[in-house]
Amino acid sequence: MCDSKGDCNESSKTYYKRRKRLTIRCGCRAHIQLKSVDGGFFEVDYFVEGHNHRMVVDSDMQFVHSARKLTHVQEEAIYELSNMNLGPVKAFNLMRTQYDGFEKVGATKDDCKNFRQGLNCYIGEYDAEMIVQRLCAKKTFSSDYSFEYDVNDNRELIRMFWADETSKSNYLAFGDIISFDATFKTNKYKMVFVPFTAIDNHCHSVTVCAGLLASETIESYTWLLQMLLKSFGQAPKVVTDQDPAMKQAIAAMFPNTRHRLCMWHIMKKVADKVGADLCNNEDFKSRLCNIVWTDSISPLEFEKKWQAIMVEFELDKNKWLTDMYEIRFDWIPAFYRDELLSGLILRNQKLSQKEAVRIYTRAISNDLQDEMNEIVGSVSQFSSCEEGGFLRCKIMDFNAYVPGFLEDGEFGE
Repeated sequence: MCDSKGDCNESSKTYYKRRKRLTIRCGCRAHIQLKSVDGGFFEVDYFVEGHNHRMVVDSDMQFVHSARKLTHVQEEAIYELSNMNLGPVKAFNLMRTQYDGFEKVGATKDDCKNFRQGLNCYIGEYDAEMIVQRLCAKKTFSSDYSFEYDVNDNRELIRMFWADETSKSNYLAFGDIISFDATFKTNKYKMVFVPFTAIDNHCHSVTVCAGLLASETIESYTWLLQMLLKSFGQAPKVVTDQDPAMKQAIAAMFPNTRHRLCMWHIMKKVADKVGADLCNNEDFKSRLCNIVWTDSISPLEFEKKWQAIMVEFELDKNKWLTDMYEIRFDWIPAFYRDELLSGLILRNQKLSQKEAVRIYTRAISNDLQDEMNEIVGSVSQFSSCEEGGFLRCKIMDFNAYVPGFLEDGEFGE
């Protein structure tokens, strides 16, 4: 039968609300009827050839439902692109470019969306099982890969911990002092992402391991630290935020570890605790930062200047600042100025892709050195004189050799 068979009965009563959409039914009677002959063959019994509507032209065939179908290769491409955070619409646009026209894809954007929706419905029931199986398989084939997980009584995934070979190498080289931050949360699963971060020789963040927790409890953090100790065999110095559950877990698992609080997390809250007006006061900000973000002053000097600031700006009754002063031994550098913390206590340790791009590699160093040698070699006019025990060099007409490299008048005469 033709797809346009039958009539659209607008007066039919239904018990649910229908979506308003166009119909192609126009009462077309074109059809073919077959009958069986001897049980093995068929012959035409009745045939109506004429249609009462226009036929679909070849250029519009991709819009006919019966002609639309995603191939296995296209479905695989949509899945792989979704793993790279590219949605079904972008996947369709990529296929349109690849096939040189949307009419040659063989499907529409809605088909790509429907496939991705169906895939999400399938994965939604087995996503935890799939990730556990995948990481367990990786652990089987890689002897230096660590992966642990825990489930509750309902067989629901509540905790995960993993560390690969590169992370373990980072821990052996830079893991004497680490930071772990539980301020990351996923939107879909409501689990807390906890990366353990260290500082490398370039003063950039490197990941040493990571975990996922369903709840921020002492039990969860204790389990996470147990897995870290199981994987690496030694406890580090730790820098965290002010989570009380973290503090108790660290004290229980790493009794000999010096626990410090992250200054960035504490100073970030100052604006909310003291108010916008005072936070915009340049004198207040300058004086507070000068005693907090430094280890060049003594503990006694810090205490005197802190009290002076509190009195002058009428903050001596601010409960939060009072509480921060009581735990000053855990986050003010003046009280552990002799401890080596690799700069971790003074840095924002949230993972940053921009930092990874700015790593000063050997190739960049060689390129820059060659460039500077070429510039210096092109400068032939300079003079020098001794002033106050120092040798002062003056480059003559520097901009004539390397225009735009420096501002006019910065060097030379």
